[in-house]
Amino acid sequence: MKKELIGSIDRITEQTACIILNDDEHQLQIPLELLPDGADEGMAFTITIERNEEEEKRLAEEIATLKESLSQ
Repeated sequence: MKKELIGSIDRITEQTACIILNDDEHQLQIPLELLPDGADEGMAFTITIERNEEEEKRLAEEIATLKESLSQ
């Protein structure tokens, strides 16, 4: 299942953009390198949040390996 958020860039600093979501209650700090080229204040974006089960599995395996190495 995925969710979509819509927001616009309120301001840009040297390394991040502050995106105000359309609910006017929440904001996200996004590294500029993750935004499309030419992104600027006032532009609106759709942000998709989707579960990544493959990454969850990879992380669980990584943690299990680390725990095993620490217990030896």
